[in-house]
Amino acid sequence: MPANNPTPAVLAICGGGNGAHALAAVASAHFNGDIVWLTSSEEKADRLRQGVFSAQRLRATGAVEATARRVTIVSADPAIVIPQSDLVVLVVPAFAHRPLLDRVAPYLKTGAWIVAMPSRSGLEFDLRVAALKPDGRRVVIGFQTFPWLCRIKEFGRDVKVNAAKATVSAAALPVAAAPVAMSALSGIIGMEVAALPTFLDLTLGNTGQIIHPVGMHGLFGEWTDRVYGEEEIPAFYAGMDEETGRLLAAVSDEIVTVARALAVAAQGKLDLRGVLPIRAWLQTAYAHAIADSSTLARAISTNAAYRGVMAPMRQIAPGAYVPDFGHRFLTEDIPYGLVVTKAIAQIAGVTTPHIDTVISWAQEKMGRQYLIHSALEGRDTHPLRIPQRSGITTIADLVAAYL
Repeated sequence: MPANNPTPAVLAICGGGNGAHALAAVASAHFNGDIVWLTSSEEKADRLRQGVFSAQRLRATGAVEATARRVTIVSADPAIVIPQSDLVVLVVPAFAHRPLLDRVAPYLKTGAWIVAMPSRSGLEFDLRVAALKPDGRRVVIGFQTFPWLCRIKEFGRDVKVNAAKATVSAAALPVAAAPVAMSALSGIIGMEVAALPTFLDLTLGNTGQIIHPVGMHGLFGEWTDRVYGEEEIPAFYAGMDEETGRLLAAVSDEIVTVARALAVAAQGKLDLRGVLPIRAWLQTAYAHAIADSSTLARAISTNAAYRGVMAPMRQIAPGAYVPDFGHRFLTEDIPYGLVVTKAIAQIAGVTTPHIDTVISWAQEKMGRQYLIHSALEGRDTHPLRIPQRSGITTIADLVAAYL
């Protein structure tokens, strides 16, 4: 899809989870082209085909009702799916982005666009070390968050959309492609996709890196060995207390401080107004769903879109559960969120004591090491997509990377 053509003919979905299911159905309701679907294994592809190509097709129910009627191919072979695709959408966790990019790169046609839904933090640094640096033809779009809260009810057949955001933000590389890209994507998902000024707004404005790890810390910060019964599993959002809300605000404030410091140092070359305080972002995304916005904790706990989401737990025996510290709320949002932000903060010369607190707690629970005495010198930092890995160590380097 050349940059001057906002209408792709073939959309490829890469992934097999909740988001991929929802996108297949929702895009079918708005997109006039063909949808092809790449999975991680032939076994998963076969399971999807049984539902997607059945008489009932794959259905989205709940806040959005749609049928995946435009899906024409489901395969685990990128040579079958990717060469014909104008828009290649990665609907996988951040840790899977680079392996998936390596897998599809040999088959991307000239002018095909890549979309990460969502991007999380640091995708732009992955692209610098992969052979996929964006240019006038190779456009990359990253979503700040996923447009819908959704869960698979029956694999390949039914996905429940619990809530849809009022709007979702995204960024484009190169920046000049943003108007065409956001217009095309808005049409495909049936929702306003608002352009962020730069990919740095996207990386620093990654809201998952704030809400998920801090929420886990709030629920399980003092956990040692408590076992929960099935009826004792706490709600992740609805039970948020004021102390956790204050930590959320403090982490968010540190990120906004980093953005402001970089904007000043860049002398007007970087527009980082898209890095919003978490409370402002909540009002933008969920104003229609929040019953009480008197405090940050109340704005989250009374958000109807979050209703029914329980804390991630791991079953250790029938009816017995412990916190799941291997859940993506930590394993994705720490290394592909707060650690990347911490790396950028180090370049900006901004201290981040509250971010450090959350990373230090989470790394102990995950059995990882990122921080050593508030410095990103841990053994598990080096493989991550942080700017320093790409040779970006100064503010001047960072500014140049986003121009």
